[in-house]
Amino acid sequence: MPKKRNILKKTTHKKAKTERRELSLSSSLINSFKFMQKHKFTFLIWMFVNYLFLLVFTFIPNGWTNSLSILWLVLYYIYWCTFVRHVQQHEPYFSIIRIINGLIPASKIMFLNIALYIIFVVLPYIPLFMGFRDTYLELFEEYMLFTEMHNGLTGKLLFYLLILIISPYTITRPYLAWISSLVGKSRSVLDAYKKTKGNYTQFVNCAIVMSALFALSYYIDTEFNMNTLIYVMSVFMVFFNVVFIKLYKCFYKGRY
Repeated sequence: MPKKRNILKKTTHKKAKTERRELSLSSSLINSFKFMQKHKFTFLIWMFVNYLFLLVFTFIPNGWTNSLSILWLVLYYIYWCTFVRHVQQHEPYFSIIRIINGLIPASKIMFLNIALYIIFVVLPYIPLFMGFRDTYLELFEEYMLFTEMHNGLTGKLLFYLLILIISPYTITRPYLAWISSLVGKSRSVLDAYKKTKGNYTQFVNCAIVMSALFALSYYIDTEFNMNTLIYVMSVFMVFFNVVFIKLYKCFYKGRY
């Protein structure tokens, strides 16, 4: 009887080990590009619609402070929900139930990033209100000097480096849970963590590649005053969502 238990434990351990998947970033990027090239007419339409959304936003007075931006955001969210379902061939492509279902992981992405921002903004002030003013004031002043560097190149690099380091926890995995929810699968962020365990470095590399392409495009646009950033964004955003769908397929089983 003990021998059977040992065999069962070894079999279970082996099965768990084989189920763990490792991301190949280069393969995901290449396959995404090939997939879009194969269906280029369809993706050109999606890119054009994305461009129209971005263009419309530029005409909203005062941007996010205008109440019209809420309507724009709702429609833009529906656009991406439909896009994901279409790329994964889940009919009907427009599904109210799935759109509402996707709000839960989508709200978690927003909550995690807003909470992180609040921590960086509010946390340094807490010791001042807890009676540590005399011992903490000098350190706080140094911190304020450091945050002022954010407007400089060094501060921006440090800030974005931190975002990249934590992106597998605050963006990538919650985003995979969002994609999963849109096709009727698990919407649990914890489930996404379990399925993608052991791929932290690959996710950071993925974030670096995406950020580098956006940063390079922004630099070229501003340095040479080309005013082409909106066109580049309309293409890149579609491409990177295809990449995330490929990542989803890599880790999630079942019908895609």
